[in-house]
Formats: sequence, structure tokens, C-alpha cells
Amino acid sequence: MPQEKLKQVTSPRGTTTPEGGELGQVKVIYGVHALEASLAGRTVLSVREALAQPLNISPRAIALVNGQEVEGTHILGPGELLEFVRYAGEKGTEGMQTSKPMSDREGMEKRLGVLGDGLPDLTIAGRAYDLYALLEVLGLAFEDIRPIDAHVLGENLFAIRYFDSEDRSIVAYEFDADFRRVAETIVHIEEWMGDAYYDFNWGAWCPWTL
Repeated sequence: MPQEKLKQVTSPRGTTTPEGGELGQVKVIYGVHALEASLAGRTVLSVREALAQPLNISPRAIALVNGQEVEGTHILGPGELLEFVRYAGEKGTEGMQTSKPMSDREGMEKRLGVLGDGLPDLTIAGRAYDLYALLEVLGLAFEDIRPIDAHVLGENLFAIRYFDSEDRSIVAYEFDADFRRVAETIVHIEEWMGDAYYDFNWGAWCPWTL
């Protein structure tokens, strides 16, 4: 995907200490919401419980600290990044099989090519669908979803790739000619953005003071 197309999309910086770590600051991210507060010394579980309502954190979200999944008993250190990430499939049907976020940009691009190099529309059963129409018929037309490209993978197999700005991930959603979900691959946007993830202004929002 051309560099200019990634200006609105990125991922965690690993163990690099954000500015303000010496003051016990911890950065917390969930979807499009982010905040920094003096949380060093508190457990992940206590922060989750405190921010569950203000940040609308899904009970299915897993906790990542500096990009690594942790338990609720993990004690946060100064300068760490705490990010809550939902399992795939939370939007839409409850009965859908879910999978955890992946870190496999290379695998996705090997199967579907570079981001943006796919098709702008698909013709299925004699009817043409642009990317937004595909999202509609697949039940994926959420405000935080931005389509990227579409693909024909076989005689009865198709895919659409999109950016989920709430989960900050690139999703490859595969489906058949009846628009039934076949598979779903999720790769965090950090795989494309690298350290720029920290520099991008995702927006800081929290109506509640810790």
C-alpha cells in the first residue's frame, strides 16, 4: 500500500518507554480512545475495571502490555503501553467463531498482495458490488470500518480487506458467493506503521479522572 495511504493507519512500539515514564505515566489505548495517567504500580485488572465504562472496553478484549498479552495480575511499570484489543468477530454475530489478533503482515500480503492492490469492486452472481456495498451485504458497514480492496480467490471464494479503526487492525474477510463468512485474518496496523504508531494522533478521550 502506498505510504500516503497509511497516514491514517499504525502499531505498538514494543518496549520503548514513552515520554513521561519517569513520572509513572502509563498510556492506555482501546479502539480510538487513548489516555495517559499515573498508573504505574496498579494491576491491569484494576485499570480495566476503572476504565471499562469510560472507554467502553469490551469484556472480550485481551490486554496487551508493550505488545505482549498479559494476565490481569500484571503490575504496570512506568512508561508502559497498555492496550485492550478485542477478539475478531465481536462485531456482528455472537455465534461466529473467533480468533485472536495476528501479527502476520507477510502472510496476508502473500495471499492477497500489497494493501490497495486488489479490486475496487466484485461481480457476484451477475451483480456488481463496490467496496461499500460489499460491507453492507456482509453486515460489516460500521462507522469505524474503512474498505481497502476486494479479491477473487476462487470460483466460489472472495475476500474484502478493510481497516478497523477501533481495533486498529487490517482485516481480510473471506466469504462465499452466498456472502457467508469463510475465514477472517486480522493483523495489527503496527505491522505497517512501526514506531509511527506512537506518533500518530489517535485522539485522547476520557471523561473520567483516575
